[in-house]
Amino acid sequence: MVEMVVMMAIIVVISGMVLVGFTGLHEGSALNRAVRELALSIRGVQNTSLAVTQIDTRAGPKIPAAVGIRLMQGSPAYTLFADLTRDNKYDTSVISDEPDARMGDDRMFEGGIKVSSLTYVDALNNPRQVSVAHIIFAAPEASVLVTDQDGAALGDTLVIELQGVSGTLKKTVTVRTSGQISIK
Repeated sequence: MVEMVVMMAIIVVISGMVLVGFTGLHEGSALNRAVRELALSIRGVQNTSLAVTQIDTRAGPKIPAAVGIRLMQGSPAYTLFADLTRDNKYDTSVISDEPDARMGDDRMFEGGIKVSSLTYVDALNNPRQVSVAHIIFAAPEASVLVTDQDGAALGDTLVIELQGVSGTLKKTVTVRTSGQISIK
């Protein structure tokens, strides 16, 4: 009887370790999917700019001068938008005849993944963080501009760090104004 109890205890301990490992595996795969999805969304916005595609707005279909992605630190989502006001940021206030237009609903990261930091390199080669960043592609060449919440240019490189729920797993997407997008 004692041998059976000891055997059951060993099975319970091993099962617990396997379940803990499986949770980390799920978080890791969700993080991998999130960085790939974000990189594909950035490429999709770039392609929209290159294609000079019409988008639906409140005033009817329009060809935007620029399209972009808005990212916020701590957010589990990001916004794809058409920069109709051409101020290099996502702006919902009416400046000209209408505000910037969303291109679909906000994109949510699955599995509790969120943007943990947005970092750029300043003119003195020092890393700096911002709470909001925009990646703007201007038509028709899809030239890239990385801006802050006010639409001011940030530099040539933006590093977007995503993290899982536990905070231990992190991955980055690096966007360069040369058009290169890399995942690490």
